[in-house]
Amino acid sequence: MLQTGIVGRQIPMNILFLQLKDKLGDVFQFWFGPMRLIVVSRLEDVQHIFAHRHLYDQGDMFINILNLVNPNAIIGLKGPKFKRHTTIISPLFRRAKISAHVDTIIDCTDKLLNRWRNYNNNSTDIHLNLIEQSQQLLLAIFGFVAFDYDLQTLNEENRSNENELTHALCINVKTSIFVARLPMFIARIYLVLNCEYRQARMTIDRYLQQMIDQELRETAETRTQRRKTSLIASLVTSLQEDELFEATKSEKHKKGLSRIEVMGEMLALLSAGYSPTSAALVWFMHLMSKRPQVQSKIKNELVEYNLQRLSVEQIDSLTYLDCVIRELFRFVPPIAGTLLMLTADDRLPATGVQLREHFGRNTFDLDQFHPERFLIESNMNSNKTASIAFGGAHHQCIGQDFARLELKTLCVRLMQHMTFGDGGPDVNEGGYKQTDTILPKHIGCAIKFD
Repeated sequence: MLQTGIVGRQIPMNILFLQLKDKLGDVFQFWFGPMRLIVVSRLEDVQHIFAHRHLYDQGDMFINILNLVNPNAIIGLKGPKFKRHTTIISPLFRRAKISAHVDTIIDCTDKLLNRWRNYNNNSTDIHLNLIEQSQQLLLAIFGFVAFDYDLQTLNEENRSNENELTHALCINVKTSIFVARLPMFIARIYLVLNCEYRQARMTIDRYLQQMIDQELRETAETRTQRRKTSLIASLVTSLQEDELFEATKSEKHKKGLSRIEVMGEMLALLSAGYSPTSAALVWFMHLMSKRPQVQSKIKNELVEYNLQRLSVEQIDSLTYLDCVIRELFRFVPPIAGTLLMLTADDRLPATGVQLREHFGRNTFDLDQFHPERFLIESNMNSNKTASIAFGGAHHQCIGQDFARLELKTLCVRLMQHMTFGDGGPDVNEGGYKQTDTILPKHIGCAIKFD
């Protein structure tokens, strides 16, 4: 890692993988600390891997690392325990359930817009804290949508600084990334001795306990009625009545979730629910400031609706904005890749297989941001495995439909009210910064209310 610059020079993983791909080809071996990785970047091969779920499963190395910081997150589970958790959680992320949350997304976005109007309504000002502002917005949305809880990240006193929970989550993520590079026994010692990390986890756990306690104050009848549409109601309803007795059972005979398991899932969902989408939203702001012609096309598509709230059906009908979001996830996916483990011998099909014409560079350069490519690539639109951001196989993101709808709704509301301008090369040159997601290293945009 010293040789490649991950440690020392802080080179982002996506840039490193592109450099190694140019040097070594589409498939190469890479050691990430103690982990041996085979990196596959040829798109046809990635499609093949995601399509063959019986051959690829969640990587044991990834699970071992995740278990250090959150052993009860659904993303790191396998076998009967994974099935027990996913039975409770995944039904709440089906399309019919998530559509009901559009108004909440719009309400929170309007609150941020009002903050900007009241305190930053000068089109010549350059906004340098859009990453923090986006994270606060997405945390507020997910707090209401998933937990019926006001995390207060959009309160006036938080308009410029990180609030307590945002800061604690950032420390948790930063520490998790760091220990991933360490041998397991050193990582365990580091987590025990790291006072900042332990304090951050105490802060996060306090918020999670408050959410659970708020839900427990509801009557059992009310909670039962809401469990089909409310994630927190479903999680609290699933709490085991006798945890000690359930602990004596074999994993495949256990029912419900323990309180520790519920809190683990809440932490995982909270992190996954705000971090990748806020990264995508920040990239949207940056790219719109750099490409006013794309921004104008989005506004032209929205002009017939003026400033009205759009229904789910109207949002779904926005073809060009859909192309922009697909291109956004292709051009700057919020994560560097998906980690899977091969369970049986397999052969990648790209060698000798004719490449699809729409992946060629003769129409649109793949290194450039061109939403129009998806206007002519209609056959690819139905294939969600083309997006690395949501993974594949058995452990693909259960919240991907909500994330897409949420991001599209956010973009609609922002484009209805404002225009992003380029803050100049000194502050808005882009680049990449590696956290748990890939963020712009430099972003500074002017904001003009239309």
